[in-house]
Amino acid sequence: MRCFSLSMLAGVFASVMIPSAGIAQEPLKISGKTMGSYYSIVIDSPGDAKADDLRKKIEAKFDDINRQMSTWADDSEISRFNASSSIDWFPVSRDFVIVATEAVRVHELTDGALDVTVAPLINLWGFGKKKAVQVPADAQIEDALKSVGTKHLEVRMDPPAVRKRIPTLQISFSALAPGYAADEVSAILTSHGCKSHVVDVGGENLAGEAKSNGDAWRLGVESPLGGLQQVVELTQKAVATSGDYRSFFVANGKRYSHVLNPTTGRPVDNPPASVSVIHRSCMTADAVATAMMVLGAEKGMKIAERMDVDVMFQDVDSDGKLTISARGLFHQPE
Repeated sequence: MRCFSLSMLAGVFASVMIPSAGIAQEPLKISGKTMGSYYSIVIDSPGDAKADDLRKKIEAKFDDINRQMSTWADDSEISRFNASSSIDWFPVSRDFVIVATEAVRVHELTDGALDVTVAPLINLWGFGKKKAVQVPADAQIEDALKSVGTKHLEVRMDPPAVRKRIPTLQISFSALAPGYAADEVSAILTSHGCKSHVVDVGGENLAGEAKSNGDAWRLGVESPLGGLQQVVELTQKAVATSGDYRSFFVANGKRYSHVLNPTTGRPVDNPPASVSVIHRSCMTADAVATAMMVLGAEKGMKIAERMDVDVMFQDVDSDGKLTISARGLFHQPE
């Protein structure tokens, strides 16, 4: 489970908009449920845009993405791909290939920290559908690892398809799909003249153009200790946050995180409480934030510098002390 960016602050900080004609116009707000979570949209100076019309187009896109990428729907493209043991090309939709291509790219850029093939490990440790948390035997972990590895996934765009190199490979886009959905909804809003907006999909946030008064959008990032840790001002950029402090279990006095190392097959020891990433693509920010949870602050900061992304690690020690490591827009001079 991710900790979330508080994009509702966009509504809190949004003042009354004053169009050039001098008539005040309130921001347009649209919200609902999707992808097992929620979505929330704030549009500055919506003009003649109608909430119901936009909602229909937006939710149609969410439905389309779910039909392709939901592992909770047995008839989705990804579920059918996972259930297949064929190593032939498996036709999928264009959106599917875009997300799969980015998953492979970020996997390589993060030295394998992002791995969308860890479903066997997630299920083995009890963080999947069954939610039966357990500490598996070493032999079970070694067996599951045989089916893990993005290197076993091939992707092509024309015609759009994916292929397994091993029959037991399974994939999940939970680290990219919400961010991709935010990118797509933002594109829909822009195409309908609503260029100044914030889209929040399950805590992954994307800001469009500046408001009509020239102000950037103000988005908040939660502290793992409670309350607001930082507010960032963004235009045409996304902020995504992944967190550890809400999803774990304790067995025999040891805490096991849901953050799994795809190399060892085991939960990461002492992962960051949360990691936030800023990028022009919400999908990329979403994916990189997940990878940074595996990497930790020391390795993660080096890779963030190499990738030139803005990142903030929030670590909480055993005494409850919060330590921040940040670069780019998150960096705050002392």
